[in-house]
Amino acid sequence: MYLTRLDIQGIRNICSASVSPIDGINIFYGANGSGKTSVLEAIYLLGRGRTFRSRYTSTLINHQARKCTVFGDVNSSEQAVSYTVGVSRETSGAFQFKVDGQRVTASSSLAEAIPLLLMNSESFLLIESGPGGRRRFLDWGVFHVEQQFQRVWAQFQRSLQQRNKLLRHDKISRQELISWDNSFVGLSLQLTEMRKDYFKLIEPIFYELIERLTGITGLSLGFVQGWDSEMSLEAVLAENFERDARRQTTHAGPHRADLKIQIDGRAASNVLSRGQIKALVAALIVAQGEMFRRARGKQCVYLFDDLVSELDQDYLLRLLRVLAGAKAQVFVTGTEYAPLVNVLENEKIENFAVFHVKQGTVNSLNGLALKGEAL
Repeated sequence: MYLTRLDIQGIRNICSASVSPIDGINIFYGANGSGKTSVLEAIYLLGRGRTFRSRYTSTLINHQARKCTVFGDVNSSEQAVSYTVGVSRETSGAFQFKVDGQRVTASSSLAEAIPLLLMNSESFLLIESGPGGRRRFLDWGVFHVEQQFQRVWAQFQRSLQQRNKLLRHDKISRQELISWDNSFVGLSLQLTEMRKDYFKLIEPIFYELIERLTGITGLSLGFVQGWDSEMSLEAVLAENFERDARRQTTHAGPHRADLKIQIDGRAASNVLSRGQIKALVAALIVAQGEMFRRARGKQCVYLFDDLVSELDQDYLLRLLRVLAGAKAQVFVTGTEYAPLVNVLENEKIENFAVFHVKQGTVNSLNGLALKGEAL
């Protein structure tokens, strides 16, 4: 699956641009503030319905415009079909999503149409921050592999909100909470089982990619379900009742799940350098994409913002080899293209295209134009 055309209007400093990416590695380079990251943002908007740079999607709309619009032509070569995806967002908050000409209301429909994996400066938080980001990372994979996940996850979130609402009532008794806990526990177990099953499938791929891309030794990955695995969730909720009631929140359940990433028993964030952490995050992301390919029989789209930064030549070489071998569509940004192009040419990797972004204008550079530039 890959994008064959991308039309962008009103995304930050890109007033209007049309791009024809290849089914390979697409490099967008330009000075800081030129608009290269905005190209990735437009693709992300197509696949997620929102921006990755702010909590507020309205911030990506060009200051002279009232709305932004992105259209993408998608070729699903594995299924021999083509379709279009369109997203528009207005400063008023109104939005419209379309897949193959049909209006859809849920961003999950976009995620299904254009499965995306993003790596940017905030991806370090996957290793360095709390469990929330790692849960979302894991759930991306479960969503794309398990058909019932979205429904169960949404029902669980509503059940959790209801339980916390009840805990905020004065003098609530354990007995009053038990009837609500039956639903909470049932959904928790369903959600956790899906996560466990997915982790069992992806764990060996994690280790394979970590070895190929990082060379880091002593690394271990583990799934933490969100409560003591030696106890039933019912027993844990009963044991935690006084604390839950006092703090008016639920302390145990799948909303506390985590991926434990360690080096020789120590948190990876306390052992690895920034460059090693970036290489590890890249390995985790590519492993997700490989799991998606094996489960769904098609590729996702990879977005790498400022890939070269803090990644040494050896790690960069390993990553580009794997990405080229995966035959996936990749979008990469950087202030220069030479570090990437030199590696690709030295590795005899020919399936790449280069685009220059300057003041919101995107131009494709052919081979002749590249030869005329100093590498």
